[in-house]
Amino acid sequence: MYYELPRFAELVSNGDINLSSSIPLKSMDHNMIHNISFLDHCNHLCKKNKTNLLRLLSVLLQKLNGDMIMRVNKYPQLNSNIQSAIGEWSENIVPMDLFRCPDSCYDSENVVRLHSDVQGYDSEFSRLNENTKDDSNLYESLDSLKNNYHECDEDLRNNLIQLDERTNEYDPPYRKILDDLSTRPKSFYMSDLLNGDSNINNNVNMRLSKGIPENIHVIFLNSVLLSTLISKCMEGHKSECMKLKEILSKKNNEIEDIMGRIGPGVPLSDSIMNFISGVKDFFDENDTSLPSDDEEEVDETTIANVLDKIVNKKEAVNEDPNPKIEEGEEGDMYHLKIVNSDDEGNDEEDSNNNEDSNNNEDSNDEEDSNDNEDSNDNEDSDQISFYD
Repeated sequence: MYYELPRFAELVSNGDINLSSSIPLKSMDHNMIHNISFLDHCNHLCKKNKTNLLRLLSVLLQKLNGDMIMRVNKYPQLNSNIQSAIGEWSENIVPMDLFRCPDSCYDSENVVRLHSDVQGYDSEFSRLNENTKDDSNLYESLDSLKNNYHECDEDLRNNLIQLDERTNEYDPPYRKILDDLSTRPKSFYMSDLLNGDSNINNNVNMRLSKGIPENIHVIFLNSVLLSTLISKCMEGHKSECMKLKEILSKKNNEIEDIMGRIGPGVPLSDSIMNFISGVKDFFDENDTSLPSDDEEEVDETTIANVLDKIVNKKEAVNEDPNPKIEEGEEGDMYHLKIVNSDDEGNDEEDSNNNEDSNNNEDSNDEEDSNDNEDSNDNEDSDQISFYD
């Protein structure tokens, strides 16, 4: 039969249970005795009372230290004997300083919650990995999952900071003095009893004897061992958090790699529809001579003509609007001259001279000179003549 939590805490506080020794437990019929370890009994109480080991150990230590502070204040002889032991270590403290501890401890449920969050996010990532048919919202789902992992990582960092700050908060600052006191039995505190057989002296001595536990040396030992077990629990939580941090780092890198490869975008079906719509708009805007869908048959020459028009249109756009004349190109050069009607006589002489010179040329040159004569007949208007 296991002890109930109140009774168990009282036995530890009075030194009746030694943390370094097994705990004898009788069976229901009292015919057998089972020896179990201190931590096994603590784990049983944690399951029964729905708590965690770190909280249970801190409660036991607070109970032990509280009872010792009450004893030191209640029994001056106990206080003086402890003070003499402190003086041997040249420490300027009082007995109550040996039994001070925090009123609260780190909440181990934070680590349990972090484990649950990471497992939930891992399950969600596994579902995304299995469901590869519908990729329409894959990038958005990965981005949301990445944010969840990031928030969990921030929460994990805050808990690691708390663990670093509170890992040694239960460590007794005067551990060596406690170790020394754990070697001193009850007789060390009973050395200054009152002499005499008077009733008063006997009552005072009896009161002191009852007030000091028989296993007071075990109390000091339990105080040190409880602090050690609490520090061990804190280190265990820190190790679990570091493992979770490594898992989160790997998951974040994996998700970032996948998101970098797919990129944010529209689903594949939407991309295909946009492409087809763009091709249709191009032909609707750039050419109206394409064959209609209403036509039953389309001649191949019609399609070829449409393609030639598109190609020729592109070539025409690419032509240089100001072509350059290459040097060395042969050709006649003409000069333009505007002549007023008053200079008609001079123009006629020039025309006659041109006729004489053109007679020596071929028939094509005669046609050009005749054109010049026709232009000179317009006497009432300004005249434009060509001359070499």
